[in-house]
Amino acid sequence: MSFYFGEKTWPELKEYIEKDAVVLLPVGEMEEHSLYLPVDTDARIAKYLTNEIADEVKDDIPVLVMPTVWSGYTPKFVGHWPGAMRVRPQVFTDMIHDICASLADMGFNKVVMIDCHGQHAPMLNIVTKLIADEYEKYFVVASPLVFSAKEFNKVRKSGRGGVSHAGEWEASIIMKINPELARTEHFTDKDKMRYQTDFVSADTALGGQKVCWSSWGIQKTVNGALGDPTQASIQTADAIINAVRKNFKKFLNEYYTFKINDLEQI
Repeated sequence: MSFYFGEKTWPELKEYIEKDAVVLLPVGEMEEHSLYLPVDTDARIAKYLTNEIADEVKDDIPVLVMPTVWSGYTPKFVGHWPGAMRVRPQVFTDMIHDICASLADMGFNKVVMIDCHGQHAPMLNIVTKLIADEYEKYFVVASPLVFSAKEFNKVRKSGRGGVSHAGEWEASIIMKINPELARTEHFTDKDKMRYQTDFVSADTALGGQKVCWSSWGIQKTVNGALGDPTQASIQTADAIINAVRKNFKKFLNEYYTFKINDLEQI
């Protein structure tokens, strides 16, 4: 049976509400991804991985997948290259808020925003605060990159600085899901992140960033990337996808069954 929200009738959605279903909202973006990945890379990955997550948990918990959010905020600097759809931060926040508020008004209690674009986390986090204040419902933001980082770092071939924008993590997944869209002949490490200090991680998969400081303002880019795709592979993508399925399954089972702690009963 399909788990796509958009394919349901309203009586079918009512049944999902009664089952306290978890709704997954894939959130991506449309922007340049250097010479070698499609401009819809973030949205394409968000849709694919969210489907994988839903497929993994569908036999355990009721789950629905929303249509992919394909446009959002990206810095003005990225508009130097064709492809960037630049929704203002406040407009993007309002749009995601209203999608989540619509779901809350319907009666859904659990929503997970699957964040596949590095610029969106602050805005998505704000939405969870607004929804909590307005509805006393506690929605979640989760990143497939974060959920797969441990397993990815065990098999990755690029060194620190290889994963930020259009690097090994994203390139590997596109090679797996749409090999014809990965222009491997144009892969280059010219834009590998090389600025690394005690405060700047230079690699989103390795963590350790201690300040909020845009990578676009730290290192100049030659072709619009901030990473190294040259060692990307389908084998690496398989490790990422397996980790995403496994780790999201564990979390979503926890989220679905969770009941808030009651100190009076402890």
